[in-house]
Amino acid sequence: MGKGWKFVASILSLALLVTLFSVFIENQQAVQLPVYFISMDDYPLVGPYAQPILFWLSVGFMVITVLFLIVILFYPKKRNTLIIDHENGTLKVQRRAIENFVLKIVQKEPFIENPTVRAKMTKKKIKIKIAGHLRKSMSISDKQNALVEEVKNEVTTLIGTTDNIKTEVNLQNYWKENTNSGRKVE
Repeated sequence: MGKGWKFVASILSLALLVTLFSVFIENQQAVQLPVYFISMDDYPLVGPYAQPILFWLSVGFMVITVLFLIVILFYPKKRNTLIIDHENGTLKVQRRAIENFVLKIVQKEPFIENPTVRAKMTKKKIKIKIAGHLRKSMSISDKQNALVEEVKNEVTTLIGTTDNIKTEVNLQNYWKENTNSGRKVE
């Protein structure tokens, strides 16, 4: 987790803590506690500002909660099986089948070593991520573009001519050059 996310999470946690502490103080009469806290209005320095701050914090947390619920409800579901209905029947394609199919295509290419393929499928989209060590060559970008187009065409041909399913292919180099190549091991 980066410094930015830690800062945002810390601020949200502190705001939530203040809001929950206020609810705790205002409702402490509901149970018998050995300690009794004074009302938020009686605390020095924060007493006059407590109600507006708590009001806006609670509004903010309600908005965040509603947005979180919307994201949960409408976020696309990841699937392991893609189901395509044709007039002749139903085609079910598994994620592992697409990964292995694409891996066989990529292994034929000489400019990529140790390729790995990951596929993410939703109802109307297939995202394919191809990673491997790309060898240096003069026309590497042309070869990469040709490989990406070939994979898109082959997957589209495998599934059938369906216009409602989009295919995305991402090719990336995951190996970095060895920085300790000047050292000798004796």
